[in-house]
Amino acid sequence: MNIKLYKTPGEFLEENRAFLQDHEAACQLNLGNAGANRDESCHPGLLFGRCEEDGRSVLLFGNTLPWNLCLNAIPGDVASLSAAVLLAEYLLRENIEITGINASKTLCNAFFSAYNRPYRVRAAMDIMVQRKLIEPPAVSGKVRKAALSDLETAANWACAFQKEALHEDADPDEMREKFRDTIQEGKVYLMETPDGTLVSMAAATSRSMPHGVGISWVYTPPEYRSKGYCQNTVAAICREKLSAGCDYCTLFVDKTNPISNRVYQKIGFEIIEDNYDCRLLKE
Repeated sequence: MNIKLYKTPGEFLEENRAFLQDHEAACQLNLGNAGANRDESCHPGLLFGRCEEDGRSVLLFGNTLPWNLCLNAIPGDVASLSAAVLLAEYLLRENIEITGINASKTLCNAFFSAYNRPYRVRAAMDIMVQRKLIEPPAVSGKVRKAALSDLETAANWACAFQKEALHEDADPDEMREKFRDTIQEGKVYLMETPDGTLVSMAAATSRSMPHGVGISWVYTPPEYRSKGYCQNTVAAICREKLSAGCDYCTLFVDKTNPISNRVYQKIGFEIIEDNYDCRLLKE
C-alpha cells in the first residue's frame, strides 16, 4: 500500500471522480473543501491524497487547515484501517500539522492507534440522506427565506445551536458576519407563525456537491419544540431542492439526540454512515 499526493485539490477531485460520486454524501466534507480550493497548489496545510493498493483507492484524505483532516473509505473495507494507520505514520514522520480528524468511528480508532496523540471527541454524528420527501403534518405558519432584518435572530440562534450541540461558545460578531453572507446568498430559511413570530431555522450549506445539497444550522428555541416547526422548516428546503433537480438532501445529526434522529426519519432521511469530529488536545 502506498500514499499518493495531488498537486491541486482539483486533480484530487478529477482522479477520484468515480469514488466521490458513488459516495458523495459521505464524502461531502472532502468534496466541499477540495471544491473551495480547486485551483490552489497543495502544501502541508492544504493536502489532498489517497492511500492505494494495486491501483485501487482504499482511503481518501484531505487536510485543509484550520479545519480537520477528513478521511473517506468504503464502509466495511478492512484495508482502509491499515490505510488509516499508514497515513497517521506518514503525517507524524513528515511533521505535518493537523487539528484533528473527521471520519467514521472505525477509521478514527485505527488512525489514533498509530497517531498516539491525546484527543477529544468534539461531536459524534450520523450522516443522513433523503432522496424522497415524506411530507410532515402541516403546521400553522410559513417557511420563508431570511432577510437581513432577521440577522440578529439568526446569529443568536446559531450561537445557541453551537452551545447546545457542541458545548462551545461562539463569537457573536463572527457569527453575525457569517450569517450576513449566508442570508445574502439566500440560504437561510425561517419558520414564521401567522402572527409573525419566528420559531425555527435551517440553512442550506455552501458545500460543493454535484448532485445534492447539505442542510445545517437547524435550530428551534426550546419553547417552540415538539410542535412540528423543525420538520416543516427542513422539509421546505428539501422540497425546494429536490424539485429543482437535486438527487438528495443530507445533514449531520447528533448521535446522542435520538429525538432529532426520529424527526428526520419521519420526513424521509436515512442514516448512511457515522462521522466523528475528533480534536487534538494541546500537550
